[in-house]
Amino acid sequence: MCTVVANSTAVTDPGHARKLGNASIGLSITGIVVTAVIVTVVYVAVVAYASTICTYNSYSSTCPYECNGVCYRNRYYVGTDGYCYRLEVNNYCYY
Repeated sequence: MCTVVANSTAVTDPGHARKLGNASIGLSITGIVVTAVIVTVVYVAVVAYASTICTYNSYSSTCPYECNGVCYRNRYYVGTDGYCYRLEVNNYCYY
């Protein structure tokens, strides 16, 4: 007859299991909050960019370009590598 001797304590430790459960809940809540913040920031950025509407008025020399109610006298192409100090919409700079 063969006898096996246990060399460790009980497999289940209620105190340790409770700590792991609390840590899991904390990480889940943190993940949800971080995801909500990222989604909100991305949404606001997309809506702000998409809502920038510029129109051209060839009859006005004082305000030929209007973007969201603000007048701009000139527009030039900056491309994807350019930098604009005033307003950049669809690779064009308004100033």
